[in-house]
Amino acid sequence: MSTDDYEGLARAYWESPRVNDILGKWGSFRTEIIEEWKRIARIYSPSGNETRRAEYMTRRFREYGIQDAYIDAHGNAVAPNAKGEGPTVAFLATMDDLATVADLVKSWDSPIEEKDGRLIGPGTNIGSICAAGLGLARLFALPEAELSGTIYVIGVTQEETGLAGTKGFIRDHPELDYVVDMMGGLGRMSYGALGIHWFKLHYKGPRAHTLRGPGPNVTKGVAKSVTRVFSVPLPPDTYLNISMLGAGKVYNHRSDDGWHSVDLRSTDNANIKAMREKIERIATEVSGEEGLEWWIEPFSDTPAGQIPGARESRLVRVAEEVTKLMGFEPTLSDRGSCNMNAGVAAGVSTISTGGGRGGSRDTADEYANIEPNLLGVKLNFLIGYILTNGKRD
Repeated sequence: MSTDDYEGLARAYWESPRVNDILGKWGSFRTEIIEEWKRIARIYSPSGNETRRAEYMTRRFREYGIQDAYIDAHGNAVAPNAKGEGPTVAFLATMDDLATVADLVKSWDSPIEEKDGRLIGPGTNIGSICAAGLGLARLFALPEAELSGTIYVIGVTQEETGLAGTKGFIRDHPELDYVVDMMGGLGRMSYGALGIHWFKLHYKGPRAHTLRGPGPNVTKGVAKSVTRVFSVPLPPDTYLNISMLGAGKVYNHRSDDGWHSVDLRSTDNANIKAMREKIERIATEVSGEEGLEWWIEPFSDTPAGQIPGARESRLVRVAEEVTKLMGFEPTLSDRGSCNMNAGVAAGVSTISTGGGRGGSRDTADEYANIEPNLLGVKLNFLIGYILTNGKRD
């Protein structure tokens, strides 16, 4: 078998009695993982406050025999599994919910429902990824899983708000050879990164009571700004959203500060830069018209990136061939927008895996599909086992 015969390599592992014995054991604890999934979904875990989920995952890692599992300085729940001097692979499992989902989780009194192949209830979507992380760590902890390398399974913080957990872990582990961001399910993979630029555009003016009459009004400035920003023609492969607004606390006073958010994304960093400059010009125009000042509050800036040769890299080709062996024709993209962006930005060979995770997020009817998410665990195990030259016989 040649070193670049990825189809043959994947098939050799797929047909390995040892590998099939390991995956056979998955069936013995899949019911337990589903119950873990239900419990994880009920844990309040807004972005930036994932402590309870991290503690829960770390306890479970230790129960699986990973005694040196820990919570790192970034709040990540880390399960290290070092069994040799070969490659090092990090598998990322998002722990944080959108703030609106977390609020639903906090107020939800009913148990998670299992029906028609789904788990139904707030928190089940991201809960599926955490449960997949537990299942993956448990598979790699089996004594039969003889690696020649190191596997990290990490419950990561702040995927929704700047990728802080992933960025911190990658900074702390320069030895990483591969990063796999588990997005739940299988069938879709990304190997390149959209640039993501988040900031708040603030307008500043004098406070005044309603009875003082007309005058500079930051709320009016924000309204004008939002309308004009949305009217800017977008360059190719560029995305814009404004979803948050803020100004004032009471009915009868003009506030001295008003703002709106900006979410810019593109495959081309030059397009993000050009859009930012256009938005700044709009801010200058609006401020001049309304007698205001403006300033920008930065939040997150993750550059777009492509790693040369990524499409034909060992990581992407192994993942692609394993997905095919599992009966799915993978859809590949060079425009990821998740934890994987931090890996690409750091120059580490990185992919995200996912597909068919669920839907109706941010509602009381949120659901996650059981089978695709459990199959995703098998996919990621095979990717990691092959990359670390796991024993086949």
